[in-house]
Amino acid sequence: MTTALASVAAIRPIQYGICNWGNANVWTWGSRVGHSWRMSGDSSTSWSYITSIIAKNVDYLGYVEFYGHNDMDMMEIGNGALTINEQRTHFAMWAALKSPILLGTDLSKLNAAQLAIIKNVELLAFSQDTTIGAPAKPYKTGTTTPPEYYAGQSAKGTHVFVMNVGSASASKVVTFSEVTGLSCTTCKVHDMWTGKDLGTFTTSYTLTVDVHDTTALLLTP
Repeated sequence: MTTALASVAAIRPIQYGICNWGNANVWTWGSRVGHSWRMSGDSSTSWSYITSIIAKNVDYLGYVEFYGHNDMDMMEIGNGALTINEQRTHFAMWAALKSPILLGTDLSKLNAAQLAIIKNVELLAFSQDTTIGAPAKPYKTGTTTPPEYYAGQSAKGTHVFVMNVGSASASKVVTFSEVTGLSCTTCKVHDMWTGKDLGTFTTSYTLTVDVHDTTALLLTP
């Protein structure tokens, strides 16, 4: 299969995904025969599925690099009864953990809010960064499943993703000294969802994250 893939790749780009539903420790050998590997059973349009597959992937992020990716399965944006916040988390965390972004929906039926989610250029740029292949990883685990605080690098700087897995809006604090790979103690904070600069902050940045939502930030000196 490796030889066959190489011969086809010389003609056109190809993404070869392995699907054995996360069995046989596929993350340990998947990159030798394919480009991505499913990590679980089939996706569903439920918040519990989204949080469970994120939680599982947290344990295997060390296997993700430019040419090998844990596949968290197709995205359910536009399907079922997921709230907009849950769909934002769905997309942001698939991008943050560098899962293949495959949409399993009828694009013609998406509303403006859903289209804005899947067209977010900054999240897509992090997912597809050409200089750094590693995904964002938890930098503070806390007591939630999955963890709520993640950090990763790109050519632009340090990205922080803050989930709220609770049942109500919550105040969250990004403490700069805790963020993996962050060199500044006084940092510029940029909102990746809106594309707006939020200001310069020293030591930490406090934010409110709505129920089941995920905030995506870019931190630079």
